[in-house]
Amino acid sequence: MDVLRWTSSPRGHVESFFLKANDPRAPERALWLKWTVLAPVGRPGDAVAELWAIRFDGAGGAHHAAKTTAAASACQLARDRLALEVAGAELGPGYARGGAGEGAARITWSLEFDYDDQRPMFGFPHLWMYEGGFPKGKLYTSCPQTRVTGTIERGGERWRVDGWPGMLGHNWGAAHNPRYHWAQCSLFDDGADAVFEGYSGKIRLGPALSPWLTGAVVRHAGRTLRFHALRRLLNRSVRVDARDGRWSWSFRARAREPDGAWRLDWRVAAPREDLVGLRYVNPDGSLNHCLNSKIATCELELTRGRERVARLRGTRSCAYEILTQDFDHGVAVLA
Repeated sequence: MDVLRWTSSPRGHVESFFLKANDPRAPERALWLKWTVLAPVGRPGDAVAELWAIRFDGAGGAHHAAKTTAAASACQLARDRLALEVAGAELGPGYARGGAGEGAARITWSLEFDYDDQRPMFGFPHLWMYEGGFPKGKLYTSCPQTRVTGTIERGGERWRVDGWPGMLGHNWGAAHNPRYHWAQCSLFDDGADAVFEGYSGKIRLGPALSPWLTGAVVRHAGRTLRFHALRRLLNRSVRVDARDGRWSWSFRARAREPDGAWRLDWRVAAPREDLVGLRYVNPDGSLNHCLNSKIATCELELTRGRERVARLRGTRSCAYEILTQDFDHGVAVLA
């Protein structure tokens, strides 16, 4: 699954691989790197490759973002394995090295991460959903509970990354979703062996948008719970809010497992100061803004029947991304 899906089709395409990690001793320090291929509709020869980086410093009160764009034809983008090189920055199975941006704003990194011993997580319930036309956007995580080691540097300040919990994800499709909320967390306050990844998104139905379609996968204490059955994707419990400079997303989901009925209660929130705005261009030239945090706070509760199995909290250790076409959000757009 960790191979580039981009072809020379004129239909347009956007695809990304992204790596994130949080400092376990100070989770409000985090990093996020992304390699993207963007092919415009009708002009596959004009495809570009984008390299993104954010260094989140919630303790210092400042986040730094950088971006580099190059012609895709000038980059090394393997189609049969994970091997990407954009403007000298490489991503491969278990390593990421290079830099993005220019001058004082440049961010550089040299990182290694666990790759071969990972158990992938799939955002959709059936493998045919990754090969067919529905859904148009695909989401897959090859390394949901990796450990990242190395350095990341900006403006002469070098952070040592020493076994930070993180993830490597991959998404692709004909366009960005017009609206979505996505989150992932593998660093919880009590050190629980757990990982969450979930989404609520809207898709285009002619000139209108669908209701929220929601799915999630939770790993806890060695087992995997899937809250993304097709019949449950339409989830009316979804609540999103953006008041008083704070964004939040919550939902309740259910799943039937061999040992009974399970329920997931989820909530994540981030204040404006923990978000970075990014401009995401679609293959048709339209624009989305991504409000990106890797230091949000989440709460997760698992219930089997009437028994509470787990109640977990990740304080400023959760990845949370909001995609919107409402640009009056007040979050500083840094790249």
